[in-house]
Formats: sequence, C-alpha cells, structure tokens
Amino acid sequence: MTTNRSPVLATIATILVIAALKLGEVVLLPLVLAVFLIIVGWPIQLKLAKRIPRGLAFIGALLVILVASAIIVAALVWSIQRLATRAPQLAERFQAITEQAVAWARANNLPVPVNVASASLGEWLSPVAGKAFYIFYSTAAMLGLVLAYLVLGLLEVGDFEAKVAQRLRHRLGDRVLDTASVISSKVRRHLVALSITSAISGAVTGIYAAALGLDLAIIWGIVTFLLNYIPTLGPLVAIAPPTLYALLQFDGFNRPLAIFLGIGAIQFFIGNFVDPKIEGRVLSLSPLVVLFSVAFWGWVWGIFGAFLAVPLTMAIVVTCQQFDTTRWIAALLSDIDDDEKRNGAGAGGESPEWN
Repeated sequence: MTTNRSPVLATIATILVIAALKLGEVVLLPLVLAVFLIIVGWPIQLKLAKRIPRGLAFIGALLVILVASAIIVAALVWSIQRLATRAPQLAERFQAITEQAVAWARANNLPVPVNVASASLGEWLSPVAGKAFYIFYSTAAMLGLVLAYLVLGLLEVGDFEAKVAQRLRHRLGDRVLDTASVISSKVRRHLVALSITSAISGAVTGIYAAALGLDLAIIWGIVTFLLNYIPTLGPLVAIAPPTLYALLQFDGFNRPLAIFLGIGAIQFFIGNFVDPKIEGRVLSLSPLVVLFSVAFWGWVWGIFGAFLAVPLTMAIVVTCQQFDTTRWIAALLSDIDDDEKRNGAGAGGESPEWN
C-alpha cells in the first residue's frame, strides 16, 4: 500500500511546491536573487577582510555588486535614450512600410484590419509602453527588497555558517555546508564562463552590425551581451532586435536578411562551439535540461527566473547528488560519472569533493 501511494504523494508534493513557487514570487524571487548576489559577493568580502576591517570589507563587497549592477542599468538607459533619438525617423519609415504592406495585401485580396494603414508607430507601441511602465515599477520595487536582503545577508552569512556547523548534528552540518560550498563554487564558475561567452557574442555582433552599416551597432552588441545571460533562448531572441531595426533602416530585404543570417550564424557558432569549450567544465547539464529549466523557471518567475534557471537547476542537481534516495534525480538531470571524474568523487556513496 505504501509503495503504491509513494508516486502519488510525490506528484502531489511536486505540484504543491510548484504552486508555492508561483504564488510566492513576490517574496521568494527577491530572496533567491539576493542569495545569488551573496554567492557572488561573499568571496570578495572574505578576501577584503584579510586586509581591511570587517566593516570596510562588507562595504567594499557591496560596492562591487552595486557598481556592476549600475553599469548594466546605465547601459540599458543609454541604449533606450539613443533609440529614442531615432524615434521620428523610425516612425516615418514604419509608416511607409505599413502602407506598402497594406497595399500589397489588398492587391492580392488578403484581409487587412481596419485603419491598420493609418496607425502610427506610437499607436502600435502604446500598449507596450503601458506594460513596460508597469514592469519597470514592479521591478524597481522588487530590486529594493533584493537590496535589503543582500545587505542583511552579507552581514550575517558568516554567522549563519557558524550556526549551521555548531547547532546541527556534526555529520548533517558538514553535509549542509559542503553542499552549499559546492553550489556556490559552481554558480560562480558558471557566471564567469557565461560572462566570457556573452562578452564574445556581444562584441562580435556589434562588429558585424557596424561592418554592414547598421546604425547603433554598439547597442546591438549590448543587447546581445545581456540576452546571452539567458541560456538557449536568449541568443535566439538576440537576433530579433537588430533584424527588425534593419528592416526600418534599409530599403529592400537584402541587408536585413544579411543581418538576420549573419547574427544567427554568430549565435549558432558561439552556442555550439565556444560555449561548450568554456562552460563544458562547469555545466554537466544536457542542452535539453537547460532548455526545459529556462522554460520552467521563466514560466514561474518571468525573465529573472529564466536568468536564474541554470544556477537553480545546478543547485537541485548538487543537492540531490548528496543523498542516496535522490541521487537518481541528479542522474536524470546531469552526467554524474563525468562530473565525478572531473572533481574526484569518492566511492561508496560519499559526497564528492568539488574543486
């Protein structure tokens, strides 16, 4: 009876966990983002604490995170401002393309929505602008909560580690700390590797766009760089903005097609040759698992969930690997044998020693 009920109970528990993640986004997502930033900032704080007082080390690590975040936000704001200066020119070009498309559709007896030919670019974008303002407001509020979690977390992470080691049973405390250490190490290595591949992709895309005469080539490089932080789907989405802009900038389809094919080839080459070389030593997840994790966490927590998809999935794999009863889950999601060989895993069900 117990054996028959176990799969049903596991399924119900899984559904309840997913529902809790979805419904608790307002609280859980800022917390997970803060933990991600703490994982990045804690080693910096430790290194600084060896040379300067603990309080100054905390301030230094916090400043590093805030400056890096400010650079990303500044790049986005600058890109939006540059695009805004081209709005009148783009509006005229958009109107001309719309009229040509409507004329061609009517000449071929295709249905055309009423007043579509007279609709301006602003009218097309006004619903998007309203949605964008709501997203901006909610994101700003969430990031304020992330900052509060980050400050408190950096202040208390050392004490929390000591409490885990002292107050839990010795073996369980060691296992919790070892698992957290493995997850932190893999997340940091993944972030470094992903930053390298994203920078390469953004630089090559910007150079290629400039070579073909596409305006705002630096912006398309920045957009590609940022979107590549979302595995699998991000590089595909990165093809769209420069291609759409090329349709507005150039007459005909030759240059936009060259932009589409060229940037698509860049993303394909980096995704299939550069990424495996740089990130292959960090990730043991199959491309199918990565794609599913991006889709799943993106559905649960939106774009931030897609960004955190790989670290969260790696955390699940590492945690499941530490226990005999859940090791089969890690085996389904990753290549344990190769991962253990790379990191010198012990035999007999012991936790592997990760570097």
